[in-house]
Amino acid sequence: MEIKKILVPIDGSDASERALGYACSLAEKGGAVVTMLYVVEADVLLFPVYRVNLSESDVDSVKKKGEEILALFGRDVPEGTKVERKVEVGMPGASIVREAEVGKADLIVMGNSGKGSVSSFVMGSVSHYVVHHSSCPVLIVK
Repeated sequence: MEIKKILVPIDGSDASERALGYACSLAEKGGAVVTMLYVVEADVLLFPVYRVNLSESDVDSVKKKGEEILALFGRDVPEGTKVERKVEVGMPGASIVREAEVGKADLIVMGNSGKGSVSSFVMGSVSHYVVHHSSCPVLIVK
């Protein structure tokens, strides 16, 4: 199996930082492109009490935060590694699986539990969802 596209979900956690490092090592060896994906959780964009959508400027500011996190993590990517950055709005697990399909990822590399997920004993709920719904292999990095 040839790995040409690696998707790495980034949420700002130490676990996603370790996953990015692992993905970059794989990419360097095989010349793969690494896509860093930050998902703005859809629940963040709603006022739970009033069930009202935030304004477009609020959505833009939350997306901007995601772009800043990707830029910060991108500083650790070794020179010469091909990197793409994407910010999506949605439910993290479903958004990761969808991006892997649309982007034709050969592999998803992600942390076992992230900043926003509720951890189970084995892995976080987002990584658990991705493992069970992805059509491509998923590598969970501890």
